[in-house]
Amino acid sequence: MILLKIRPAWAGIAVLTGALLLAGQAKLCANGFYIPVQDPFATSRGNAFVATADRPSAIYYNPAGLTQLDAVSTHLGLYGVRLGIEADTDIDGLRHENDAEFIPLPQLYIAAPVGDRLAAGIGVNAPFGLRTDWGAAPFGQVATETELVYLTSWGVLAYKLSESLSVGGGIGVTHADGTLKRLAAPGAEFVFEGDDMATNWIASVLWNPDERHSFGVTYRARTDLDLEGSAAVPAAGLPGADASLDLVTPDTLVVGYAYRPDDYWTIEANVEWVNWSRLGVATLRQAPLPDSPIPFNWESNFMYGVGVTYAPDETWSFNAGYIYIENSQPDLNFNPAVADADRHWLSAGVNYAADGWDISLAYQYAFGDRTVRDRTAIPDGNDLVAGAYTSRFHGVMLSVNKSF
Repeated sequence: MILLKIRPAWAGIAVLTGALLLAGQAKLCANGFYIPVQDPFATSRGNAFVATADRPSAIYYNPAGLTQLDAVSTHLGLYGVRLGIEADTDIDGLRHENDAEFIPLPQLYIAAPVGDRLAAGIGVNAPFGLRTDWGAAPFGQVATETELVYLTSWGVLAYKLSESLSVGGGIGVTHADGTLKRLAAPGAEFVFEGDDMATNWIASVLWNPDERHSFGVTYRARTDLDLEGSAAVPAAGLPGADASLDLVTPDTLVVGYAYRPDDYWTIEANVEWVNWSRLGVATLRQAPLPDSPIPFNWESNFMYGVGVTYAPDETWSFNAGYIYIENSQPDLNFNPAVADADRHWLSAGVNYAADGWDISLAYQYAFGDRTVRDRTAIPDGNDLVAGAYTSRFHGVMLSVNKSF
């Protein structure tokens, strides 16, 4: 292994934390590296949308909802998020800050009815990813910089079984490109880069028993990736060697209920289960050395979202919402590249619709704190990462929809 040539004592940490860094991107919604917000209209009301799903973004939220569209509809959106994480570490008693920046994440959806009962849609979005950059913080031996670029292309169909019941589903094709860095020795970083393509699938149901009530269920399957590339320590003059890392993004199940007491108000609540237990033990391979097992051992968690829409007329609507998301990373496996914690997300937004155009704008603010004292799974890592971690995130999302 490359790091053995520099300092044998670092070898175990390099293998273990290398994989932790890649899978542990600074994440959205305190949920590993999952990015569930994919439409500003849905996002601004607490991402509670699976039981409504009457926009092109239903391709992701609930494909069965596409049967509600009566014309070709397109959605082009962009989400910018700033991940502000600060750490008061025990090792030096100082405060260190992640080099946060607004990270743009795109969404594109195109949907159309095909006959009286069938609808189809295609889309591209980024349901996982993001990055952190701690620089030469005292836990640089554990985490310096990570990045995961993750794009999924979707193709879905929806079919109306009856006037009140629709089903939907399809296939997703993902391309993932990961980079991780950590200090191997003073002034020298261990760098792993790899990419892969994989497929998964989505299935959903939408039931509208009457005009006031609707229910939705969506399941997205896991994605198994094997990021193939190279690992090197460039500053030490050690060239890249073939390396790979298996990475799993979890399956999710979301259930929602929407209530419309009149023509002006919609109230919706969603509960989403994210199966992070899939991320058990990964493997870093760097031939001709033996495979190195990497214990993640994350825990499955829940997201609870509730939101409200007030639409005084057919032109304007106003949304507000709240999401509570449980921590998915146990103390035993804590890593500052994730710095996971229970987090609260507040959101608000406005939507304007006229002449076939639909423009949505949303803002999010998140906060969450966590103190780490228990020994981590990284050898001697507890002395490096113990302390108090504070998260303050800001997100802005804009989309333009057009119906033809």
